[in-house]
Amino acid sequence: MSKAGANDWKTPLGYYERAIAELRKAHEEFQAELQALRKLQDSHANLKTELETTKEELQKTKAELETTKEEFQKTKVELQNTNLRFEKLEDIVSETQEIANSAHSEAKAARSEVKSLINEIKDGRIVAQRAIMLQGKDEQHWMKFRKLDSVNHHCFQIWKSDDTWHDDIRVKAAIFLRARDDYHWMGCQYVDQKNYDVFHVWRWNNTWQSTVRVRAARHLR
Repeated sequence: MSKAGANDWKTPLGYYERAIAELRKAHEEFQAELQALRKLQDSHANLKTELETTKEELQKTKAELETTKEEFQKTKVELQNTNLRFEKLEDIVSETQEIANSAHSEAKAARSEVKSLINEIKDGRIVAQRAIMLQGKDEQHWMKFRKLDSVNHHCFQIWKSDDTWHDDIRVKAAIFLRARDDYHWMGCQYVDQKNYDVFHVWRWNNTWQSTVRVRAARHLR
């Protein structure tokens, strides 16, 4: 079928071909509008989704704003309480400073008093009761001068805290008998074959001297 010319479109065939062309154009325009409508629908769906998301985010932001507001009110109250505590703390610091100054003055006076007592003790003006005694096995037992005997010997005994005296003192030199001076002591050196105790003089340099002599005695048991 040949295409109608510009002047013969008014023929039946021309009307037919023109109608087909217009129909085809209308179809293409309809398809374009349909495609645009689909895009518009997709855009509307996306916009609806974004709107729902924005709505949810708005609700979330609103809730966070309420929480922030509550926290702000709470912080404001805490700040007010902190200011009150700070004011009380300043009062406490002031009182503490006064107490510290007073304590410092008292400590200074106490040190001066202790220094004075130490000086008096050094000078002999003060003698503590236990300073004239030697402690025994515990704080309940003290060695102290008791009396002078008949030959003017100094007798020391154990004084107990119940104010009783006990003659049970033993010192290291009690295993010896004193000789001419503090460097010579008589003690048992050994036992001989006849079971006699042999006494010698022990000297301070840890040597033994067989120079013991007693009056009218040949054996000491």
